[in-house]
Amino acid sequence: MITKSPEMLRALGSSIMQAAGATQAVAECVTDHLVSANLVGIDSHGFMRLPDYAGWLVDGKAAADDCMEVVNDGGATCLIDANYTYGAVAATKACAMAIEKSRELGAGLISVRNATHIGRLGHYAEDLANAGHIGFVCCHARGAGQFVAPWGGREPRLTTNPLAWGFPSGRDAGALVMDMSTSAAPEGKIRLAQRRGEAIPPGIVIDAAGQTSTDPAALHGSPPGAILPFGEHKGYALALAVEALAGALSGGGVSRPVDEVYTHGSNFFLMATRVDAFLPRAQFEQELDAMLAYVNSSAPIDPAEPVRVPYELESRLRCRRSSDGITIDDVSWQRVVDLAGDLDLEIE
Repeated sequence: MITKSPEMLRALGSSIMQAAGATQAVAECVTDHLVSANLVGIDSHGFMRLPDYAGWLVDGKAAADDCMEVVNDGGATCLIDANYTYGAVAATKACAMAIEKSRELGAGLISVRNATHIGRLGHYAEDLANAGHIGFVCCHARGAGQFVAPWGGREPRLTTNPLAWGFPSGRDAGALVMDMSTSAAPEGKIRLAQRRGEAIPPGIVIDAAGQTSTDPAALHGSPPGAILPFGEHKGYALALAVEALAGALSGGGVSRPVDEVYTHGSNFFLMATRVDAFLPRAQFEQELDAMLAYVNSSAPIDPAEPVRVPYELESRLRCRRSSDGITIDDVSWQRVVDLAGDLDLEIE
């Protein structure tokens, strides 16, 4: 394991992305998003993905600049073809558009097709909430990258189809954010456990025979296993809703038979609703924060583990890792080192 400062990782990541062909603006946006994921403890969506992201440029699978194109602007709604603009760039720009529409019309709904992997959805939901909006984001990988079995099945048919909500809050901890995959765990978290040589809890992965396994390698075996939906049929149903919103609504395609396991393509749906289009923001935050305080007051089952609300741990981690640094596993770091060497860059 190696620990680096966020500033060092941002500078290194930007240099690598630019050396691979990205413009400075794209490189900085993408790298900042990856590091922000590490800061809140979502390492599966952090710097470990940089070699994959940069590799898409080298292979001609991602746009070096912002190539987003408005297909249809309907006032409060907008359909965009990202033309393989990096997902972090596309989603950041979509957030700004949704906020602009919401400020004018009370709500903004953006559908985007043909982006690359957009990363941690909670990042965008938090940005929308901090701007005074209720935010919602969901995405899928257009059917490729299928790791998740439908409820009752043992063969993968869906991607992890994550979704996130963000709500403005007056608490010191900041916005209330719920960010989750509709699978029992994100594929990246399972891949990270495999790199670290760690077992995973039962009930997350099944092998090709449909038997539960604590070995993360069972997912990527030959034949491959699958990730289960979270909450049994409930997570499965939500995954189908994401397919409808992100895939069908965007025209970018839904889950289907494919001949590739990993994909850089992604479609997503994003919504912003201005709180003060309904009532004063301060009144909303007062109501929400009173409810959160009441929920927190529940006597815990384990006295050593107080009741928490979503995003509380992430907010604390952000403070700690901003000062203490970000730890990256050896396998992921070596991939970054190798990539930098291939691009004739030195790591200090």
